[in-house]
Amino acid sequence: MRLLILFFIAAFATLLSSCDPCRNLDCVTSNFDGSFRIITAGTGTDLVFGPAKIYDKNLVKFYSLKGTDTTYFDYQPIKLSGTGYDSILQVRFFPQTDTAFMRLSNGDIDTLAITYKTTQTECCGTITEIRNFRYNNAFDIPGGQGTQELKK
Repeated sequence: MRLLILFFIAAFATLLSSCDPCRNLDCVTSNFDGSFRIITAGTGTDLVFGPAKIYDKNLVKFYSLKGTDTTYFDYQPIKLSGTGYDSILQVRFFPQTDTAFMRLSNGDIDTLAITYKTTQTECCGTITEIRNFRYNNAFDIPGGQGTQELKK
């Protein structure tokens, strides 16, 4: 009888510990990244990479201004499969900012107004991701949905 009671206690303890809904959950992390191709509006020619480029990828800057402080955002060129050369600028807009600037050259600076979606989850805490970018206060570009084309 004592063995049977120990068995039920062990089974009950195992059952309680297996009911944790967050135990083996893979949490989605916050996403502050944007991926961009900068192309001509008419022909779709890449303006940063390839044989017809007019901007130097090493001189492109992404930054935000707050008072007298300037924050530069990390970016890296990545390859678009099938092109044989870099063609995407992947930018990490962290720390979170509402307005970022993309400086392609001394006379060519564009604005990206950024909106975020924040979700409070039971198991993973607060998750923040970019909802969209408003390019030069003209039109919205979805955030977090692959590579976006910025037409010049």
